[in-house]
Amino acid sequence: MTTGSTAMHLPTLARSSGHGPFHFLLVPGLVPDGPETFLRQMRMLRSYGTCTTVTYPYDGFDLDTTLAALKGVILAAHEDGKLPVLVGVSVGGGLCLELLRRARDAGEALPLSAVMLISPLSCIGDLAPLLSRLVTGIASEHARGDDGNPELALERGRSFFKTLASRSVAPRAQTGRLRSLLALLTPQGIADLGERRIRDRIDHTLANISPQGGIARTLAVTSLRGIDPTNRTSGPITSAPTMILWGSKERHTLNIEGPGASILCRPDLASKFFPHSEIHWLYDANGDEVPHASLLKHHHTFNRFLRSFIKRRLKAELAKVPIFARGPALMPFIPTRMF
Repeated sequence: MTTGSTAMHLPTLARSSGHGPFHFLLVPGLVPDGPETFLRQMRMLRSYGTCTTVTYPYDGFDLDTTLAALKGVILAAHEDGKLPVLVGVSVGGGLCLELLRRARDAGEALPLSAVMLISPLSCIGDLAPLLSRLVTGIASEHARGDDGNPELALERGRSFFKTLASRSVAPRAQTGRLRSLLALLTPQGIADLGERRIRDRIDHTLANISPQGGIARTLAVTSLRGIDPTNRTSGPITSAPTMILWGSKERHTLNIEGPGASILCRPDLASKFFPHSEIHWLYDANGDEVPHASLLKHHHTFNRFLRSFIKRRLKAELAKVPIFARGPALMPFIPTRMF
């Protein structure tokens, strides 16, 4: 039975239908919400299976409750005959790492077909200096109890988080009502309108996160243990095939020399934790740098790698089906569209 306190910390788990053998568990960063984070990946993902998209509560956040919910989705999908795929972005990638590490330490093997991590933030040490000071300042004020003012620290950082979250959608500026109206008659104008609507949704999320909820989310980041680079005995945190994608312009958000990022960005080091892994640094089609976790603005770039990895996993899973059983058994493996 769920108590009122526990319910306040439960994430929203929105399930989307799809056709294919996989079930994608989509874990976003702290902002924007899951539906906005993965908006431009959903059509492609649903061609290969069903999806569960995570949205964190606005008035609270509890790390243990969130991880339990993620584990529940994975186990339920497996029981339903689906092939669970764990997808984490930014801090959501850190939550995935925490879930996998805890399962490993408990002697559990989560039934995952694959893991996809995008710009994963494994712990506070992976944050760029400016963001690290912001987060530690909020945590320090909270630790002072009645003598502190974490709400003030959070409000000071809210505009920065707003800029950070909205950076992935940058509609072209229009001047004058007539020019704006005429712009809607062009393909670019229609695209810009869509971008503005997405940014409005992101701004709505930021405006509705209460001070208590924002502080709880921030404190959760400080609770992430990440991966221990000195641990040589515990072994991999998952044997599932894993792809890690990094934007080529992570430096404004992450410290690539941090304790977790410095490992996960190098194939030789990452393989100690993900023995079946591949790592890619992404540039756009023009050779320009791709920012941290910019799945909206650079969806074409990210989707190309995600689609290729999923196709290879589909082929590998299909190869496990015995030849004599092929026929009806193949139907779940055939996506509605071949991308």
